[in-house]
Order: sequence, then C-alpha cells, then structure tokens
Amino acid sequence: MSVLPEADGTPREAQGPLLEARGLSKSFRRADSTVDVLRGVDFRLEAGRTAAITGRSGSGKSTLLNILGGLDMPTSGEVLAEGRSLATDDRKARERWRARGVGFVFQFHFLLPDFTALENLLVPVRSLGNVTQADRERALTFLDHMGLADRGHHLPGELSGGEQQRVAVARAFMNRPKVVLADEPFGNLDDEIGARLGDLLFALHRQENVGLVLVTHDQALAARAACRYRLEGGLLVAASGIPT
Repeated sequence: MSVLPEADGTPREAQGPLLEARGLSKSFRRADSTVDVLRGVDFRLEAGRTAAITGRSGSGKSTLLNILGGLDMPTSGEVLAEGRSLATDDRKARERWRARGVGFVFQFHFLLPDFTALENLLVPVRSLGNVTQADRERALTFLDHMGLADRGHHLPGELSGGEQQRVAVARAFMNRPKVVLADEPFGNLDDEIGARLGDLLFALHRQENVGLVLVTHDQALAARAACRYRLEGGLLVAASGIPT
C-alpha cells in the first residue's frame, strides 16, 4: 500500500477516498429536447480534505453537489460514499448517508422561523432520535465559537443575515458528518462578512476534521481549498492545487 506524508512529513498509509464520483452524467428533459448538464464527471475527495468547484451560472455545480450528497441521482455513473455506491443503495440507505454522513450549507440559510438559533442547531440531532445534554452542550459550544453565545434564544427573524448564516454553518457540523457540502454559502452576504464566515467555515473544518466541498463564484474563497476545479461543458477540470 502506498504512503502519503502527514503535515509533519511522517509517512502514513493511504486510505480510500471518502467520496468518489465515477463517470457522472446528468440530463434533464426540456420540452422537446434534452439538456446534458454533466458529461462523465470524475471526482475524488479524501477524508478531511477540501475541494472547491467553480464555474459559470448554470454549469451544473449545484447539480453535482446534490448528487454527491445523495439529494439527487445521476442519469449514469455512480457515487461511492466510503466505498459504498449511492446509485445502488435503497432510499433509506441514502437517507442515512445524508443524515449521518453529510452536512449541508446552502446559499439561503433555511432556518426554521419558529425555532430559536439553539433549536435550529438541534434539528439534525432531533431527526435521528432524542436530544441529549451532550448535544445541547455541543450546540452551545458552536454558538459560542460562532460569536453567538448571547443569541441562542433568538428567532431567525431577530438575527442579521450574517448571524443567520453562521447558525446554518454550525448546523451543518452538528451531527459530526464525514463531509460538509457548501453551495454558494455566502453568496447573499457582502464581501467582508463572507470573508469572516469563510474563516469560521474553514476553522470548523479543521477542528472537526471533516471533508469540505465548496461550490462558489468567490475566487478568494475557492483559493483556500487544497484542490480546485472548474466545471466546463459538463466536465470537471482541475484548476490548481494538489489533485485528489
């Protein structure tokens, strides 16, 4: 088995990828025509690594992210999550992967308006069973880490846009996922606030040792990822960084 260097140069055994896409294609029917959005996309993400995907609007970035997260299925090809094919899993297995293996951050925060910030953080936990005191303490720690220690009992409508998105970012990490998929996570915020939230997102990625895949138009945010790709003509092209 091959070895890869740790950050300090110490060799370690190579492991299989956390996420792998093989020959992904996705087509949509439009009236009397077919639109091919993805045309044989290959992608690999090792555990704990980061990747950014850029491309023009409508190039299929969100479609690819949804397929990687098990929210959508490809027309052909397959996604392997920890070596297991999502294409052949049954619906419940895909739901388990989404609930336990993946954290999502979207451009819009999608917080429940009648739930406080703290209660919104606990939604992913509640979906899996009873909320424990340890879960509440973890959520409170996240709020403190995000600078929202005094906002836990506020409703989303009582928070600023940046505060709402901070809650959404923290929520993605609550269930200790293997990978966080972020789709234009700060696209609705101004550059300064977006940059600060980028710091928090990458800090949580390092703290939790979670894989991270970013879809973004923000070149500065994309440049922070170890591996960078561009989606062009339905194909994923390595832009720079260390290939996964």
